[in-house]
Amino acid sequence: MTSPTAKAYPPTRIPIRRYLSSPQLLLRPSIRLKTTLYSLTIAITVLVILALNVATAPTPSAAGSVNDVVNTSPSHDTPADSGEGKNVAQGKDAHLVEGDIQRSFEEPDFALLSGKQPSEIGCDVPLEGEDKGVLIFLGIFSAADKRDRRDLYRRVIIPDFPSDLVTVKFILGTPAYPEQTDPEKGQKTKERSRMIKSVQKEMSEFGDMVMLPMIDNIDLGKTHKYFKWVAHEYEGAGRLKGRPRFVMKADDDTILVMPNVISAFKDLDCAQNVYWGTSAGRSHYFGDYFRGLAYAMSWPLVSWIGNADMPLSHITKIEDARTGQWLRHLDPITDPIKRIDMGWTMGDWNQLNVSTATVALHWCKLDEWVMEQHARLLQIWADEDRPYTHEHGVPPKISIANGRLTPEQAEKEHQRQKELGWDVQGNID
Repeated sequence: MTSPTAKAYPPTRIPIRRYLSSPQLLLRPSIRLKTTLYSLTIAITVLVILALNVATAPTPSAAGSVNDVVNTSPSHDTPADSGEGKNVAQGKDAHLVEGDIQRSFEEPDFALLSGKQPSEIGCDVPLEGEDKGVLIFLGIFSAADKRDRRDLYRRVIIPDFPSDLVTVKFILGTPAYPEQTDPEKGQKTKERSRMIKSVQKEMSEFGDMVMLPMIDNIDLGKTHKYFKWVAHEYEGAGRLKGRPRFVMKADDDTILVMPNVISAFKDLDCAQNVYWGTSAGRSHYFGDYFRGLAYAMSWPLVSWIGNADMPLSHITKIEDARTGQWLRHLDPITDPIKRIDMGWTMGDWNQLNVSTATVALHWCKLDEWVMEQHARLLQIWADEDRPYTHEHGVPPKISIANGRLTPEQAEKEHQRQKELGWDVQGNID
């Protein structure tokens, strides 16, 4: 006689009071499985609810939290005179309120990472022969309505530079369109058209201007557009006539001390990843970068950056700091950066100890200041009985050594900013 099939557990439901009186029943396999599934279901439900709450919660900027702004130092104009308002005077940069812009300074850019790296690009630019290039391509940032400043530089500053060593161009964007809601839109549109025609005539007359295909606004990626233009203008396999060894960006209120600029670059290897400029007075919030009054990079770096199709969020705002951000993408083993920091030999003219070691005077806002400071330089060199020619520049090691000494006027300006509540921590090296 066969016995009925054995059952692991009785088929009937066990009342809850049995579990309460006999807790060991909870250890049965089927009960453990059900308990685990119930627990997982509850946990997932809670996580979904939390995620929905986070997604619909107001952002910090909308809520007005203390993270509305990112602290930066003031712009590189002479501090209290830049007129950028109370927020900036307190070390708060309105450009960085948007969360996307904040994050973009920390995000990797895959166009830079995946493109042809500088060590693969190389640099073979001769300064003699039929394939002759130039030592420096100097782009002076200007604007359509700055004709008087361009003419002043053509008369006073540009003649200093030997054309066989330095190519000088004014870098412009197109003038902005008037707002749709502007009651004077029609008149301003006509003025814009007249200005563009005037610029085109000036370009034909002097041949020293580049109009980039973008609205002229330093916050909209003009620096990257400039490097992109240079990279494409001189792109090509092998040697290309006119290609520069180094590419410099400068403001139109900066006087570059030509003999010392030539001296700084003439013995450098352009195949190295050279990044040249000054960190004196920069913001400490954005890592290693050089101030925008004037800085330069070797050809491989410019070609690498100029050929990278980066998203808008990685090229806009705080453009000089952006350059430092781009360079942080380089592999330190295969593409190390050679940083040449001229320190306090470059800066606002009223903060420097100007001597024959000086490399650049910035903040020459008035035309009279351009002429006065240029004449001052020539007099200093004459007093030292040193010809103001490209063959007689001060050795860069002397300028670098002088640049490590903080001028008294720069220290006073630093203290004045602190008293005004400016966030200038770390701006005096």
